[in-house]
Amino acid sequence: MYLLFKSVQDSQLGIIKRYGHYLDYVIGYLDDSVKDIVEVAHLNPTVIPNQDIADAWKFAGNWTGYLSVKANTAANEQLNNIISSSEPDAIKVRYYLTDNDKTNAAEFMRIAMRKILDDVYDKRMQLLNLHASALEEASWDDQRTEAFAYVQDNTTPVPTLTVLAAARGITVQEMSTKVVNAVNNYNASIANLLASKQTVESEIKACLTIQDCNLLLHNRYGYTMPYAQQEQLGITTPAMLNL
Repeated sequence: MYLLFKSVQDSQLGIIKRYGHYLDYVIGYLDDSVKDIVEVAHLNPTVIPNQDIADAWKFAGNWTGYLSVKANTAANEQLNNIISSSEPDAIKVRYYLTDNDKTNAAEFMRIAMRKILDDVYDKRMQLLNLHASALEEASWDDQRTEAFAYVQDNTTPVPTLTVLAAARGITVQEMSTKVVNAVNNYNASIANLLASKQTVESEIKACLTIQDCNLLLHNRYGYTMPYAQQEQLGITTPAMLNL
């Protein structure tokens, strides 16, 4: 099983092997024989569908059409040791990407961009809740249920809202209105986040090639595309983060 996750210290990997790296992320390998008993939730990983796509991490962003490979590297090992391990590390060999390599690299980059996008928007959603304590969160469901029930029928018993309203020195009607407004504002914020995220997801799906992915990474993710590609496309604006 191949996993993609944010870079961590080796102590957090356990028996997961570092298989490759891309941007600030690690491609990890976990043997299928132990995947059901090894804890990986702390890494919040995305599963890469197969080895061919996982192997394509080394082609991600490639503009030249070839990869300079050195001995004693993960790339060389994954390319079936096209350079003997006995060769000096300084020696390099050009490996020219096949059409399958390019297709798998584009798919890997789409997976990576979706992973980054998930991480960014999960953090933004968490920030919406930072103002609330665990104690407040524990009462949210009751407050929400009672408030909407009270709006429909002001004779409905609302024990939680009654206590909270008394503590604030306001009426139950005022308390229910505050809760309903807070819920609606929160839901609107979530909807706006989701809409923004889905816009970028659509752009990711539209990326069919490595070059397409490079352009989206440049325009949305703040990672500068290869200079030669910028020249060819006439891109003069710097890379920007706009997720």
